Amino acid sequence: MVNERELLSDLFWGADRASLRGQLQTVRLSRRQLGLLTAASVFSSFDATAGRLHWASWLAAVMFAFAAWTTWVIHRHNPQGLWYEGRALAESMKTLAWKYSVRADPFTPPGDKRDPDALYRLQLGDVLHTFRRSRALPPHVDSGITPAMRRLRDAPLRVRHDVYLRERIRVQHEWYTVKAARCEVNGRRAGRLAMTFPLLGILFLVLRAGGWSPFDTLGFVSAITASVAAWAQLRQYSPLAAAYRVAADELELIRVQLASLDLDDPHAEHLWSQLTRDAEDAVSREHTTWQARREMRV
Repeated sequence: MVNERELLSDLFWGADRASLRGQLQTVRLSRRQLGLLTAASVFSSFDATAGRLHWASWLAAVMFAFAAWTTWVIHRHNPQGLWYEGRALAESMKTLAWKYSVRADPFTPPGDKRDPDALYRLQLGDVLHTFRRSRALPPHVDSGITPAMRRLRDAPLRVRHDVYLRERIRVQHEWYTVKAARCEVNGRRAGRLAMTFPLLGILFLVLRAGGWSPFDTLGFVSAITASVAAWAQLRQYSPLAAAYRVAADELELIRVQLASLDLDDPHAEHLWSQLTRDAEDAVSREHTTWQARREMRV
């Protein structure tokens, strides 16, 4: 029995690792940057002194300096670009592997005069050319047709049908559904925080204006509100939730069509190649949003 891990080449796994590394670095550096800016705004709101030394102001200056250095690191190394490039490359390789393996259009059924191996190499060449300057492209790794890809391609339609529904459609649909729900929850949390902190800012300003608070919290609250907005923008909760929902709905419709396909019909192979192409196109439409955002010099 073939599973997805066997199908994918070393190029996919290298790009996948690069994407995960870029994601981890992006999240870690962004958290540090926003945390330092927020901490700096906290210290700058104090009016504490020790003799002539305004220690809170000095601490705020140090925090701002570290935040500036973190910003320089982010722009210098661009981990977000590696994250997006690696994801786009890995998904392109996965789509190509599945299309070849299950005989999706244009990797058509037996009897077609086109050479599927030559077509695979041609499309692989296009992918490699697109990412030729990307840090996500691992050097000297196997990107060819794996034995599992050939084994599944040579299997009867019924076997390809069962494997594709189980290993690709179901897994991908569950992934999209879980991700969409998680993004929606996190997006709502970010929205509530973005509304709560300005209200707190108003409260603190009233307390200060009335002489009930010695702290100037306007900068602090503004920094936290901006940090929440920046984090939500980085994580792209709303657009990703919408994209994942659309992709999940498309895959569910295709799953129903594939499940109801009469495998004994003389035209089953032709219908199968079209439906599996549509399924892969649905996945591709989702990850093109990553390609549109990636910072890649081509």
